[in-house]
Amino acid sequence: MKKFLSVLMAASFGLAMAPAMAETAAPAAKKAAKKTVKNASAKKTVAAHDDHEQDADVSGTIITEYGCAQGRQITVFRNPTDPSHAAIRWGNRISRMNRVETESGAERLEHEKRGLVFIGIPAKAMLLDAKNGRQLANDCMSPEQVAANKLQ
Repeated sequence: MKKFLSVLMAASFGLAMAPAMAETAAPAAKKAAKKTVKNASAKKTVAAHDDHEQDADVSGTIITEYGCAQGRQITVFRNPTDPSHAAIRWGNRISRMNRVETESGAERLEHEKRGLVFIGIPAKAMLLDAKNGRQLANDCMSPEQVAANKLQ
């Protein structure tokens, strides 16, 4: 009988404490849920900003298609009225790039946030991922460069 009473008391104590514990756990759960929603909305805002940023105005531009090694392709959109910028299509994204002056005269376009670097010389072009230190596309040539290499 003593054992039964101690079990009964423990069970009733547990039942009495359950609502109090639920009340203290509820604000924490609500706070965590609110934080998750806030983080998700912040991520959506960042993603929307990235999507907006990638949309470069390519109307009225001079388009150059580059065929690269391993079947890759880059499209460069140059606007004659805006010599300090160009746009590059790599995959499904069009990124507005800043032109960087070089001592050698090579064409260098950069997108600092994404780490993209396009380098064009008379013989070929390449696209680099500066953030991860790797080449994205190499031995890229426009039709004009291909024709010039065949003549040599």
